[in-house]
Amino acid sequence: MDTSHHNMAVDWTALRASGLHFVFIKATDGMDYLDPAFADSFKAAKQAGLLRGGYHFYETNDDGAAQAAWFIRNVDLLPGDLPPVVDIERIKGPVEGDLHTQFAAFLAALEAHYGRPAIIYTGPNFWNHAMRQHFPGRPLWVAQYGVSAPTVPEGWSTWTLWQYTETLQTPGAQAPIDGNVFNGDAASLRSLLLPAVAR
Repeated sequence: MDTSHHNMAVDWTALRASGLHFVFIKATDGMDYLDPAFADSFKAAKQAGLLRGGYHFYETNDDGAAQAAWFIRNVDLLPGDLPPVVDIERIKGPVEGDLHTQFAAFLAALEAHYGRPAIIYTGPNFWNHAMRQHFPGRPLWVAQYGVSAPTVPEGWSTWTLWQYTETLQTPGAQAPIDGNVFNGDAASLRSLLLPAVAR
């Protein structure tokens, strides 16, 4: 699953007991927004035994490197956590400089700090129109509902994560949440985790 403060309070222990294994929690947006639920949710998810990660909502009208610095300042990913995620799904103008150069700077800063390729969350229509195949080698988290299998955007041969619904109802959540599936087994999922080495 993935959550933000919009999902209201959740019972993390109940979520884990329901069969969920991992969660991505919204941390930051642009250069100066911190989700008010992030710190508590991030801590509680780990205590409940969920694999956890944090995600950033990328704003195309903000500087890419500054957005990365804001995420790094607020998200202390530890060994055993999932890699950082960047959610890019819309163009908001005016675009700060060249879109692809700015996004590349964002990715480079995150990956240098956390030591893992960032996961890119996007939709196939947006990516194929605005971004295309400029950023190979990163895991794909594709959002697409109402289909039996997701459409893989240009630049990838397969998907790593698929957000298949925004109306998942599960014990522990007061309201419907986003549901996701990992394309692989438990060992493959754990291979993505941040290594137990000093950064």
